[in-house]
Amino acid sequence: MTDDVYQRYLRKHENWNYWVNVLDLTFFNLAMSFIYGATVLSLYASYLTDSAILIGVIPAVQGVMFMLPQLLTAQRTQKLAHKKSLVVRISVMERLPYLVIGLSILLWPEAPRTLGYMVLILSLMIATGSGGLAGPAWKTMLAKVVPVRRRGSMFGVSSALGGVLGLGGAALSRYVLSAYAYPISFAICFLLCFLFQVCSYVCVALNREPAREPKAVAPSPRAYWRQLPRILRGNPNFCRYLVGNALLTFGAMGTALYIVYGRRTLDISDAFAANLTMAVLLGQIVATPLMGRLADLRGNKWLTELGALLGAGSVLLILLARSPMALYPAFFLFSAGRATTHLANMGITMEFCSEDELPTFTALAGTLSGIPVLLAPLVGGWLADTAGFAALFVVGIAFFFVGWAMMRWGVREPRHEISLEPPAVSSVELVEG
Repeated sequence: MTDDVYQRYLRKHENWNYWVNVLDLTFFNLAMSFIYGATVLSLYASYLTDSAILIGVIPAVQGVMFMLPQLLTAQRTQKLAHKKSLVVRISVMERLPYLVIGLSILLWPEAPRTLGYMVLILSLMIATGSGGLAGPAWKTMLAKVVPVRRRGSMFGVSSALGGVLGLGGAALSRYVLSAYAYPISFAICFLLCFLFQVCSYVCVALNREPAREPKAVAPSPRAYWRQLPRILRGNPNFCRYLVGNALLTFGAMGTALYIVYGRRTLDISDAFAANLTMAVLLGQIVATPLMGRLADLRGNKWLTELGALLGAGSVLLILLARSPMALYPAFFLFSAGRATTHLANMGITMEFCSEDELPTFTALAGTLSGIPVLLAPLVGGWLADTAGFAALFVVGIAFFFVGWAMMRWGVREPRHEISLEPPAVSSVELVEG
């Protein structure tokens, strides 16, 4: 088939693909609202260990296991004419571990704390590792079926819808945490998370992706790995973006400990932690539709700069908090900043390269970002244990501002430097997924 037929197929199914991906991300956001990492998940971990470092290990493991495996599937993804088939096979294991955690708590609620911690950490490693393996194929599929002019709004609308539904999820988790004793309350939250993860998976499978053989011939595995340093040397703007993003990651080094600070210093309850999840979701609801539109109009680099300033402001509010009520605006701003940065990072990688190169650039961004993602929470936990929460928050604010400066003056807007239109192909075999 000609390239013209391929493009007509994409245009014909553009709205369908737009909305099934909106629903996928909406249900995923809803699922995670039941065990939101900065509130419910960190609170559950605080019952299993008293160490701030071990609590900080949880987001470190989640981030590293999502990012590091991406290079393992990037080369294979680059050769595939049809990306969705790989995504749906791997994504099963991205969902199942949440069922395992919930059932393990229900079946053995009196399990030793150390064993409960190990089940939690290993299950999260499997879930996020599977997400990392599927990441290059998933993002490349999105780049194929959703045009660049609609990606920002897709991420923004889905995050806002997920936040609106997540308010109900957070209200339900608040009821569960207050009505049921530990640890059964957390088991129910994990099982609710799994239920809506299944809904998300169904939406992924509904994508209508036409098969298209890559224009460039994929290199052998050995040649592929050998070319990666050359790709980085040839894309200095991309490298500067990775450095800036690493600095912002260290700015958020205390994320998992915000709720621990509230519990230890301000004596908040489990139910109040669910209330903070609502504040987080409100920040997401307010920020993401606007930020998605701004990403389409102003660019994702500008959005990353704004996210850095919002993140710094949220940490400052937590540092100044003297009562539980003061945590509400802090977590609201934290969520707005995190949603803004996440939305920008989702879109900006697609703009540094062509469609055929996207699996490799996605994997490089993920794998190289894994180092600061691993180290930042550990450094944050060490600072909290040795120097106190105030030192942790001050250092985090400093990193946010240095990262903002790097993004502001060190990185050029990538969407103006490369054509974002899909490369022409002489013939394609159309296969609907």
